[in-house]
This record gives sequence, structure tokens and C-alpha cells, in this order.
Amino acid sequence: MPGIRNSGDQPLYEIVRAGILERLRTGVWAAGEKIPTEPQLAEAFGVGIGTIRRAVEELVAERLLIRRAGRGTIVAKFADEHAFDQYFNFVDRNGAAVQVSAKLLRFGKERATPALAATLKLERGARVASVENLRLRDGVPLMLDHLWMPLDVFPELDADTFAARRGSIYGFYQERFGISVVRVVEDLGGAIADAAMAEALGVRAGTPVLRIERTAYTFKDKPVEFRVRYVESSQCVYRNTRGLQD
Repeated sequence: MPGIRNSGDQPLYEIVRAGILERLRTGVWAAGEKIPTEPQLAEAFGVGIGTIRRAVEELVAERLLIRRAGRGTIVAKFADEHAFDQYFNFVDRNGAAVQVSAKLLRFGKERATPALAATLKLERGARVASVENLRLRDGVPLMLDHLWMPLDVFPELDADTFAARRGSIYGFYQERFGISVVRVVEDLGGAIADAAMAEALGVRAGTPVLRIERTAYTFKDKPVEFRVRYVESSQCVYRNTRGLQD
């Protein structure tokens, strides 16, 4: 491939980063696969090693790529602990990461409401999968999730396939459908448990719970999931860590 032409003010490493992202988006380099070495990338993009290194370092910091000692740089999988932890921000009262299991309560298919269609950038009335998923810690209910996924993104998704997934839901998206979640947007607030929620979480109706709305995006800023999570927060807290960490 000829050297990159930069006719504007965009830094060269950002153009390289965009080129690497496009290869990740289109599956040229699949999850868990080793990408070419820095000299190979430099030759492919027609730039210097320093430019490649900076572009790769940004994608490592964003947890889309992982450096492995003795193996090189690989595309992150959601089976990798660090990739899962990036989007699961709960710790116990001692600050230890909370480990949870999942129990499928309901799986259905429905038409998107106008609000949901707007959030997921779908046509009004588009078909979506609707899931209620309970998360438990040591067998005790901790979180109740309601998820909606567009069926044009996840064709042939059904209850058996979803329930039989291995590992995290984002890992399932990646492994089964080739969809990688690269960004989430969350809004936190509070709610009061109604009768159905209270029964699922094992609390009294009227108990205050944490409410989290999350929209998950894949490449090209395409939304692929919307979820509402209710958390019985006497057992855990939400931790948001930002900035550099050595």
C-alpha cells in the first residue's frame, strides 16, 4: 500500500489509527488474533515505526488491542479479563471486584418503541430481542438487567442461543456475531423497586435501587444494545476510575 497522504492538519498517527480500526471493524484482524508487527505495519501504511507505535499505543490504552509478552499485539477479546472489567464497574465494600453469574428470566422479540428506536438508531417499529437477565453473587440476586438488541444486527438470536452463551454477553456478541463493543455510555440514577423487581432481587417493594441506563456501541459509532440495570446496592458499589494508572 502506498504511503499515507495527509493533506490536512490531522496528525499522521490518527490516520494510521483509523486505518487499524477499519481493519478491526471489517474483521481483517479478528478478536484474539495477532496483528502484524510494527515493522510490517510501518511498511503497509508507508510511515515510520514511531507513528505506528503511537497509533498502536492509543488502541492499547483504549483496550481494543492487548500487548502480550513474547506474543506481540493481539486484538482484544471479551473473554479477556481486562476487556470484561472495562465495562463492569462494580466492587464490594472492601474494594474487591464483584464476581457474578447470570440467570435468564425472559427472552422475547418485539417491536421497538419510538424512544428505543431513536436510541438504537432504528426505523420505527424495527424488531428487537428483549431480555431480562438476573445477575447473582454467590447465589444471591444482585442486579436485574433488561436488554434490547436489534435483530438486524443479531440475526437468528433466540433464547436457547443466548442462554447457552459462554462467558460475558459482549463476548457472546463478538464470538457469535462478530460484533465488538468498543464504547458504552451510561447514565446513573435512582429508582424504587416495584413488585416484580423486588421479587427478582429479593427485596421489599419500595426499596431504593441504583438504576443504570447503558447504550453500547460498536465501530462507526453504531449502537448495538440498550440496557437498563437495577442494582441492589447494599452488596456492592459502582466505581468509576478515570485517568492514567501505572
